Amino acid sequence: MSEFTDNLTEKAKAGIDSANAFLSDLPVISEYRDKERRREADRRLRSSIAASLEGARKRIIAIERILLNKGKLTDLPYVDVAANRLQTLIDRVRTAASGYAGFFDMEKIQEPELEKLYQFDRRLAASVPEIQAKIETMAQAITSGEDYSQSLVDLIQALDEFGERLDYRKEAIRAVASGVSSLSDTSSLDEAPPSSDA
Repeated sequence: MSEFTDNLTEKAKAGIDSANAFLSDLPVISEYRDKERRREADRRLRSSIAASLEGARKRIIAIERILLNKGKLTDLPYVDVAANRLQTLIDRVRTAASGYAGFFDMEKIQEPELEKLYQFDRRLAASVPEIQAKIETMAQAITSGEDYSQSLVDLIQALDEFGERLDYRKEAIRAVASGVSSLSDTSSLDEAPPSSDA
């Protein structure tokens, strides 16, 4: 096996280990079932996601320094779009608790609804390491002097999809809390609605 392939294998394994470690620190389903622990579970979920996204944003700032050192000043605004999108997502995640009071205070939510919300939150969190991986792909292309435009497009698309998932999580929790609809009666939580301001 070549040194190049060995390095790719090691990086892939490191990425998997990092993703598994990140997911293992997230709330478990029992915390969603327990009314007294629901608010803390939501806080921990948002804190973990926000911290990881902040690390990703700092990585993009480091990439901008690489571009600056390479004299690619005209490229900076394009990469800065991704940094700004990330900052917006970080702010949204940190302030996402507004409107959830009814959900936190419900005495009993049907088990299928809690299970679907839990699984959705796990998938939302799992997309964070994917975003980090796309940033690293872009960083490698820039460092090696290759065309990184497609990796930047892929990154921005991933950030937009993450924002849409945040929209859907917000609306799903509000729907359950208000009793307007049931998660078990809706389409899959994997299907995000059109983006809206949160």
